Amino acid sequence: MKLAFIGTGNMGGSLLAGVLAGELGSAAEVVATTRSTASGQALAEKLGITVLDLESDAAANRTAAAGADYVFLGVKPWMIADTLADLEGAIAENAVVVSMAAGVSLAQLAAGAPGHAVVRIMPNTPSSIGLGVISLAADGVSEETISELAQLLAGAGDVIPVPEEQMHAAIAMAGSSVAYFFLVMESLIDAGIAQGLSREAATRMVVGAANGAGQLAASDPRPADLRIAVTSKGGTTAAALASLENDDIRGVMARAAEACADRSREMEAGN
Repeated sequence: MKLAFIGTGNMGGSLLAGVLAGELGSAAEVVATTRSTASGQALAEKLGITVLDLESDAAANRTAAAGADYVFLGVKPWMIADTLADLEGAIAENAVVVSMAAGVSLAQLAAGAPGHAVVRIMPNTPSSIGLGVISLAADGVSEETISELAQLLAGAGDVIPVPEEQMHAAIAMAGSSVAYFFLVMESLIDAGIAQGLSREAATRMVVGAANGAGQLAASDPRPADLRIAVTSKGGTTAAALASLENDDIRGVMARAAEACADRSREMEAGN
């Protein structure tokens, strides 16, 4: 199996690192492309793969895509159309085009890559350590292809197929949500420092608590039950949770998810 990763930035690099750790990915021939020579050299050294860069070779994307079974597009959403136009004639007849771009529909991908099977995925950065969540939407693609692609991506994390109309919500729940958690962690670390802890101690406490909470939720995925179990009536946790509820934490999260999903819809509409 040959894989081409076109435009391998932070997200594409995270996904690729996870894919390479999986059984199918480790046995694949991989060629990636980057915009600059420096970023290409850094990626090649980090992952031990062949990386071509557009700074030194304008045909790098076409060279990488030639003969690939799967062509992953990691470029920015507004660059998808131009990138597909540049790849016209270079993508193998039976190749599957896989886009990581938010706001680019399957119909738009199909129009840019006529005759090819097209798939949308939305990974997140924990894919680099095999703990990602990868939403996947496809239309008119064989079950065999979807199964093979899911196996390929499994090294990067949990692959969750969804209807395309749910991709906006999937982006809000997984693709972007790691940033929400990071923001909460930043805020808690700052709060710990304000309470007199050193930055190092506060960071270790918050990161450790977040990691433990995630592991517990993975083993018993009912956050409400886990929250109730740790909350004693009239205790310290209850006081903290009451403050969060009074500040409308649920509404804050709902509005953040809505803003994310709405922006995805706007991007798909070309706004």
